[in-house]
Amino acid sequence: MAIEIDFATKVITIPQADCTLVSGTFYRLPTKDTFKAQVGALMDNEEHIWMDYPIDHNPSYTVAGVTYAAKVEIVNGYTVEFTPNSAWSVELTDSNNNLWDIGSGVLVQNQVQVIPTNAAGLQVVSTGSGLSVGQDTKLSRVHAMLDVIEGTMDHAMMMRLLFSVLCGKVTDAETDTVKFKGVDGVKSRVMSTTDEHGNRTSVSWDPTP
Repeated sequence: MAIEIDFATKVITIPQADCTLVSGTFYRLPTKDTFKAQVGALMDNEEHIWMDYPIDHNPSYTVAGVTYAAKVEIVNGYTVEFTPNSAWSVELTDSNNNLWDIGSGVLVQNQVQVIPTNAAGLQVVSTGSGLSVGQDTKLSRVHAMLDVIEGTMDHAMMMRLLFSVLCGKVTDAETDTVKFKGVDGVKSRVMSTTDEHGNRTSVSWDPTP
């Protein structure tokens, strides 16, 4: 099933199948690449050439070196309805748009939760983080600290090992090689071999997921 337009009622129907599943009942709709593209394909037809065009589109544009996101606006009395009429959610992405506008009568309200991501001055960032220089520097510093903590081990690996030793189950304590288990209580994360005095003579570990 694809996006359809009832030209008699000017209702644009967007099926759940044309949205991108994120998880559970949460979906996303790319308003340019999916919605606008399909509506454009429907209008690019001799049968519909006489109809008012449903969308006013402004592509991304640059002002003073800053690139702002595109606009996708429903116009000429068209409305938008998401189907099926059941409890699921859809987030509108990649443009400032009015597909979510109930107050102006654009969105046909039903059980579907429509989530806009509009922002005043929504910007397109092709490189970098989109943060200020200071913010980017701080974020990069934090990333560097977490990315490699010791040797080749990152933050997640170290946390797995620390949890196993501090909080995990222990097996083979009666032998000279003690095994510290992961959060599942099964996987051996740290294996420590000791001599008769309790000194560690060798230690091996497995920080993988």
